[in-house]
Amino acid sequence: MSNVQDESDLLDDVTRDLDGVEAALHRLDAGTYGRCEACGVAIEPRDLQGDPLVGLCIDHR
Repeated sequence: MSNVQDESDLLDDVTRDLDGVEAALHRLDAGTYGRCEACGVAIEPRDLQGDPLVGLCIDHR
């Protein structure tokens, strides 16, 4: 893989991470952080601990 492709892939990864952080902050502001975006049930604390950006419960991932 070329350096340009490596840099492009890295930029894509960083962009996805930033989008996830922004979405999590929006959920925090809205009071819905820690709840599934699809069904509204509480996301398991261990799942949030493993990935604080997760927005879906185990059934909807």
